[in-house]
Amino acid sequence: MSIIDKQRIAAVATLEALGYKFSKVDGWMAPSNADDTPAFHRSAEADAMHTLLMARADALEGCTDGSPEEAELKAIADALVAYEAKRWPTGKEQGGKG
Repeated sequence: MSIIDKQRIAAVATLEALGYKFSKVDGWMAPSNADDTPAFHRSAEADAMHTLLMARADALEGCTDGSPEEAELKAIADALVAYEAKRWPTGKEQGGKG
C-alpha cells in the first residue's frame, strides 16, 4: 500500500471521526452538529485535509491526458481552489502560515 493510500485512509477516518458521512450521490456531508464544533478545530482539521490533497495533487502532476489520474487531479484542484477561497478570502499572506 502506498503512502498516498495510507493518507487517504487516515483522511477518511478523520472525517468520519468528526461525524462526516459520505454519500455516492451527495459526496461528503457535514455532521448535524457542525455548528457546535469550535471554528479552530474545524480549521485545523480542514488544513490537515488541505495538506493531504496538496500532496496527492503533487503526486499526480504530469499525469497522462485523458487518464483516470487526470480526472482525479482535476477534482482535487477544484476542491483546493474552493477551499482556499473560503479559508483565505483575502488571499494568502506572503511568508505567512496560510
